[in-house]
Amino acid sequence: MYYLSFPNDPLRNKVLVYTIFAFEVLQTIIVTISAYHVFATGYGNFAVYNAVDLAWLDVPVISGIVAFIAEGFYAYRISLLSQSYYVAGVIVVLATVQLAGSIAAAVVLKNADMFSRLLGVDYSITAAIWNGGSALCDAIIAICMTYYLSKRGSESMKTTNVIVRRVIRLVIETGTVTAAIAIINLILSVLPSKPAYYQIPSVLLAKVYSNSMMAVFNSRIIAYGKEHSEVNDNISGATSAMGRGVGPFRANPGISVHRQVMHEGETFELRGALAMGTHSGRGDSRDADDEYSLGTSK
Repeated sequence: MYYLSFPNDPLRNKVLVYTIFAFEVLQTIIVTISAYHVFATGYGNFAVYNAVDLAWLDVPVISGIVAFIAEGFYAYRISLLSQSYYVAGVIVVLATVQLAGSIAAAVVLKNADMFSRLLGVDYSITAAIWNGGSALCDAIIAICMTYYLSKRGSESMKTTNVIVRRVIRLVIETGTVTAAIAIINLILSVLPSKPAYYQIPSVLLAKVYSNSMMAVFNSRIIAYGKEHSEVNDNISGATSAMGRGVGPFRANPGISVHRQVMHEGETFELRGALAMGTHSGRGDSRDADDEYSLGTSK
């Protein structure tokens, strides 16, 4: 969806998205190979299930890196919203702490060699740093984004407020999900009976972060308002064409966002805060981070 809808995005956005995608593909390949060993070639053999193999790489390391990138993305947007680096600095520090915790957890996991030897004091401490740092960071991001967006939205017109409310809801939803998964992962990894339930949220964590970040990027293609129903028709028709195999969906950059959010001469610029940008009338993508901040421009 991102590739088809935003071909003119700034290079840094594309690098961010495709880096996350590369890590996710790598993790999916490793997890799939492990699952094949456990449930196919080694089915019924507990020794195969118990072997750590490459789990130290595909879960703690990749999950920590993906979370760090996503949280760094939000920190940058918050710095633009708040016009200050203090809150963003705190988020970056917490993101770095959770990354360090994930790497430490990977070291403990690799040294354990078997999952049955994993759960103990060392892993509990590293898991607490990893997941606790992630949950705290996500909570701060959701709270700060909600506060700064609400503050900017209160200064804008009614149409702008509708968009702001939708963005706030998206931020709260994604932040709540990522924090919840991190907390569940932490709780399950320190249960006294030492069951293996923690493996499920551990594998999900990177996917939740990457999908949450992409939900923010791709939310720019949503059409707002009845007066812009032709945009909805354009997207729906193109999507239907995809389903019939008529041809690939190529969004028109000139109308994807700019016409959706214009109202009475007001352009609501979101990419400066959330990578949710407008396009110029020529259909070219502007580097809005340098030209705009969240608010209005005539």
